[in-house]
This record gives sequence, structure tokens and C-alpha cells, in this order.
Amino acid sequence: MRKGPVGRFLAWRWWRGWRGWLVFVVVAAIVCTASGIWLARTFSPAPEPWSKFPGVPQVSTDQVLKNQSIEQLEPRVNEAMAEIRSALTREFGFEWRKVSDALAVRESNRYHGESLLNVWDSDLWQSVGTLRTVADKQRAVSIVSEIMSKLGFGEPTLQNLPGPEGIAEFGGFTLEDQGRWLLSGAPPEISRGSLNFTILDLDQDRTGMLHAQSEAAVSALGWETEYLSIGFHGDFLLSEKDRAEFERRAEPYKGHIAPVPGRNKD
Repeated sequence: MRKGPVGRFLAWRWWRGWRGWLVFVVVAAIVCTASGIWLARTFSPAPEPWSKFPGVPQVSTDQVLKNQSIEQLEPRVNEAMAEIRSALTREFGFEWRKVSDALAVRESNRYHGESLLNVWDSDLWQSVGTLRTVADKQRAVSIVSEIMSKLGFGEPTLQNLPGPEGIAEFGGFTLEDQGRWLLSGAPPEISRGSLNFTILDLDQDRTGMLHAQSEAAVSALGWETEYLSIGFHGDFLLSEKDRAEFERRAEPYKGHIAPVPGRNKD
């Protein structure tokens, strides 16, 4: 029997609704299957023990590979330090000594194993002599800040703390009364690391703590007693020679939730 217009319309609506539900069911099944596979992989144990993980839980594998390597960073640091030394010598007439060489030390992966990432310290330079007046110190900070910013070390800031918290590390309550000034600039390509400019003026040491620290550094490291210093300190840094090995060893851990660190040493 032939359907009239109303019957045909109702049949069309029924077919359209049924087809829509069919599409929904198929899509839902695909999504559930994919989600199940993803969840199963995410919560399943990694095929390799985490003691062999080449990174650290604090920084993702992708971020490590995006960051500058030690070999990429070192020329930038050396260029900045050379320009800073030259500028401060022109302004104040300093001579400079390199008191330590660059050093990279492998980091724990926080799972009772060794990562392929490094704590890296650049060469460290110190002036022979220091600055005494607040005006000279502020001038030096201004010169160094301008160079750091120009060469890509972020927006440098003084790390000095005011009040009682500043006594142990900086030697006084206010910036003007503190014997240690610390300016840091961090390049945005590095997860954690900064180029640090320090002024040590023991005439402003109210507690004797800075004197004691200086004497220990002179004895153990051969540092100057008082100085202006410039050097870079960073961690979680990859060396170019380890990049391929890092990627290879990180692959089995992709998509798996990292366990709670067994040795969370920051």
C-alpha cells in the first residue's frame, strides 16, 4: 500500500533518527575503544624499569628536547660573560681571574638511577677587588642587566631579600646594608638555570657570616676574598652527544604515568 505524504515524512524521520543513533553508537564505540586502549597503556607498567629512565620527573621529555643543550648554551654564556667583563673593566678598571672551569655532572633520575641530564656550571670569573659604594654597585648592576637582556638572558632581577631573611645569605636587612648582591638572568630556552652576577663587599658584613663563607671559598676553591663574579648555573641540561640516546631510552616510557620519585632530590 502506497504511503501518503504524512507516512513518507514519518518514515523519513524514523530513518533519519535511526541512522543518527547508529552513527552515534559507532562513534561512541570507537571513542570508548580508543579511550580504553589509552587508559590501559597509561596505567600499565612501563616496559622498562624506571631506574633506567633517562630524564627526571620535574621536566617532560618533550621540554628537555626543546631546551638548549649545553653545547648550544655555552657559547652564549661565554659571550655574555666576556662582554660583561669588558664593560665593567672600562667602567671601573678591574682585572679578572677565571677561578673555575666549566663542569657538567650527571643527575639522578629520582628513581634510584642515573639520568642523561646534567647539572652544568660554566667557567666562573671573578674580579680582583670589589665595589664599595651603593652608587657604584647600582651602576654595575645596570650595566650587567643591559648586557644580559640584550643577549637573551631574560629580564635580570636582583635576588636580594630584605629584612631578617636576608641576613644569612646577603649580610644585612636592606639592600644598601647588604654585603652580597646577586643579579640573575634566565634564558627562556632553559627550564632551570641562570646567569648570575655577584658583588661581594665584606665591609657590609654585619654578622661575620659572609667573612666565614669567603674564607672557606678562598681556602677550598682559590677564590678571591672579595669580588665581582659572573657565571652560569643550570640543571636538567642535555648534552648534544647524548641526544639520540636520550630519545631512544625515553621512547618506552611515553604515555605511561611516572611513579612517585624514589629519591626526589631537587
